[in-house]
Amino acid sequence: MMNVPPGGQRGPMWSGAGGASAERTRLAWRRTALASTAVVLLTVRLATRDSFTVLGAIAVAAALLLWLAQMWLTQRRIHAIDRHEPGRGLRALPGLSLTVVAFVLLAVALDLTR
Repeated sequence: MMNVPPGGQRGPMWSGAGGASAERTRLAWRRTALASTAVVLLTVRLATRDSFTVLGAIAVAAALLLWLAQMWLTQRRIHAIDRHEPGRGLRALPGLSLTVVAFVLLAVALDLTR
């Protein structure tokens, strides 16, 4: 049931677009996935900018694993939105935060070894 303000009247700010917020959230998660792909590509570029070393190969493998984890978490959240289970998808947020921190640490490690 839609939330109706006290008195039963809908004010001028009432849009009636109940599904629009879910769609905006879904699109935001898609943009997150796209940004994550760009971060992986930049990490691979950083790891292989001079030559392809063993450390670079390990960094590329780590970046790809982190990217797969982010894609899995993103899809999990999008499917929770589609099934109208908002609480279930919120568990993806801490995991996504950890992968972002891992990307930062990976980039710092790569930069310090060059």
